[in-house]
Amino acid sequence: MRDILNEIEIKTAFKMGYVQNFYREPAFRAIELKYGLKRPETLVLIFLGFEGGVTAAEICEFSGHLKTNITRAVVDLAKKGFLRRVTDSKDQRRQLLYITPEGANMRRNFMPVLVEREAWMLSALNRKEQEQLDLLLNKLARHAPNWTGRPQRLGAAGKKA
Repeated sequence: MRDILNEIEIKTAFKMGYVQNFYREPAFRAIELKYGLKRPETLVLIFLGFEGGVTAAEICEFSGHLKTNITRAVVDLAKKGFLRRVTDSKDQRRQLLYITPEGANMRRNFMPVLVEREAWMLSALNRKEQEQLDLLLNKLARHAPNWTGRPQRLGAAGKKA
């Protein structure tokens, strides 16, 4: 595995995805098994626990998740009583999303799973390395809007290059 992580042409992106998959997959699987929440539902509750009064489209834009998955999660969470939808008084076509007390309680229940997993992931780094990683990830995250909307180039054979 070391060879592919260090020798593939996209080694930085590949390593980031590799680490993220080992963090995300077991954690979200555990949350689904214990609390019955699918990954998009968990994401929506995480987001709304931080900032309410946003739309599903804004969550999609921020997270990069497909609109159909987030929309389905919003519908399911509303049925479970974990969020409420309010029509935007300024634009009747928009629904603003807010976490309910039940949703906030569910979020408090599952967040320790994610926090603990993150601590395990970061345990390979000392405090200074963790701070440096945080600074670098913040820099990459702030730069993301500058490159994420760029179209994919197609090579001569019609495949994405």
